[in-house]
Amino acid sequence: MSTTAYEAFRAIRERILSAAARRIPQASAASQARALGVWHHKEVRVTNEAQFQLVLDLGVFGPVGGHGRALDREAKAGDYPDGSEEARVLAALSRAHFTFFRVGATHPEGGVMAEDLLRGTALHIQDQMLAREEAQGCAFAGRLMHLGSFDMTCGALAPLSDEVIESLLGRPAPIKPIPQFLPSLTPLMEEDVVALRAAALAEDFVARVYRTSLEHGLLGPLPQ
Repeated sequence: MSTTAYEAFRAIRERILSAAARRIPQASAASQARALGVWHHKEVRVTNEAQFQLVLDLGVFGPVGGHGRALDREAKAGDYPDGSEEARVLAALSRAHFTFFRVGATHPEGGVMAEDLLRGTALHIQDQMLAREEAQGCAFAGRLMHLGSFDMTCGALAPLSDEVIESLLGRPAPIKPIPQFLPSLTPLMEEDVVALRAAALAEDFVARVYRTSLEHGLLGPLPQ
């Protein structure tokens, strides 16, 4: 994929997600922030944009608390002519799936090769941030949308560490000092993958993953 084509898809993705985020009702935003532990004194309290993106991600793609998806509201109200690139990206966003993935080497056609840790499949992800050398070996939780022969990230990305995985599996895991660089993830045992797949069926799984990543400081310090 050419850089120009990637930039075009990325721009469309960002326009749609920004429009959808504006359609998150206040009551839904409050519910998502509560689920993430960042709702204090009737407002969302975070220390950086990456943390705030987790709130928007839930509201747009998978809200807890019985609220509807803001992405569906945007699909009904927005202007997405049949056959347009915008309609294609919207459809891909609507089908986006949440998973864990580990970043590998750069892909010959741009982006990176990656491993879907929950599905056990190889991925080709077009994402300039993940193509940086320091991302290799790191793992993330987030949503991927499929466009032809590749995937693109959409919504928020929550870094994963060994301690986050242990916590999600219900095992004691210490809260370590906030790392200067994201740590590589130890390969998962097959029984742990099976347990995570089962846990992923729960309605609140995504919110629990995001909150655990926040609590372990992988997106920076939380407000005091």
